[in-house]
Amino acid sequence: MASPLRNDSPGLRQSWHPVMRASELTDVPVRVELFGDAWVLARLHGVISVFVDKCPHRNARLSDGCIVRDQLQCPYHGWEFNSAGTCTHIPALGEGATVPPTSRLQPSAHVQEKYDLIWIAPENPVCDILDIPEWSDPTLSAVWMPCIDIKATAGQFIDNFLDFGHFPFVHTGTFGAGEDENIAPYEVQSTMDNWGFTVDYHHFINNHEDPLVAAGENPLLQPRVMKYSFGAPFVCCLRLDLPLANQTNAIAIFLQPLDAHSTRLYCAMLRNDFTDQASRDAAVAYELAVLTEDIGILEHLWDNEIPLEVGQAHTRADRNTVEFRRIMSRLLA
Repeated sequence: MASPLRNDSPGLRQSWHPVMRASELTDVPVRVELFGDAWVLARLHGVISVFVDKCPHRNARLSDGCIVRDQLQCPYHGWEFNSAGTCTHIPALGEGATVPPTSRLQPSAHVQEKYDLIWIAPENPVCDILDIPEWSDPTLSAVWMPCIDIKATAGQFIDNFLDFGHFPFVHTGTFGAGEDENIAPYEVQSTMDNWGFTVDYHHFINNHEDPLVAAGENPLLQPRVMKYSFGAPFVCCLRLDLPLANQTNAIAIFLQPLDAHSTRLYCAMLRNDFTDQASRDAAVAYELAVLTEDIGILEHLWDNEIPLEVGQAHTRADRNTVEFRRIMSRLLA
């Protein structure tokens, strides 16, 4: 029987996870957390390096140090390390001295930049990061929401994000009021690598973001096409097309399992209706209101895990979240 999905499930170490915005990594080391472990990120010779945030000498936090001569310098005794984790200088021994073989940093994680995020995989990743075509669509403009830490697991957030049966009940204060509670049959299409899937779903919502509604030119209740794209372990994109209002809004989410109980959410909106800063601010405020409704449920769930085989009831309306469990069960195995 597969173990339940948690933020500290060992199998998650074989996949990519965002740990910070790439634009925020400057010329100083930064400490990040993943699965309760601490890592240090630094740009050395123009390349991002990542190591366990511990000096092999006296266990000082390397992230409290600095970068000198493109080397990561420990704040305690000034030991210097290059981008390969090799100790190149120990001040107490003088220039050119032989350094002990035990001075090397612990093995680094795999690292890459994508979607203006820095990603690390502690072990060899078994799958790639989900491709999001909207990211390079010239008709869409990206706006990042502020990072939010939630007291729930990454799997629980993905489970909520993929689920559209909760809209009429959780989101009554935003877009869900008056929405049809019935979920029509829909199909789940696996991606080519079988580490993800897509879902296309047509329904109606109250479109409070359409300015023509207040003008009386468009009805409040409008058709909407939702396209979900999921990629293991914790990346999703929801594309929303409202043809009556000529609006496209893609919501890309990336989740960082901080520890066993908490998760950091990175969320970017890619839209075709941003006209000025006021419209961007309004969109962020609206999405934060939607997110607040979800968090109100997620932070009060029974526990911090998702059973992957037994322990929860499912219906035909849950086809996509059942597929999510199947993929995660394979990843953890």
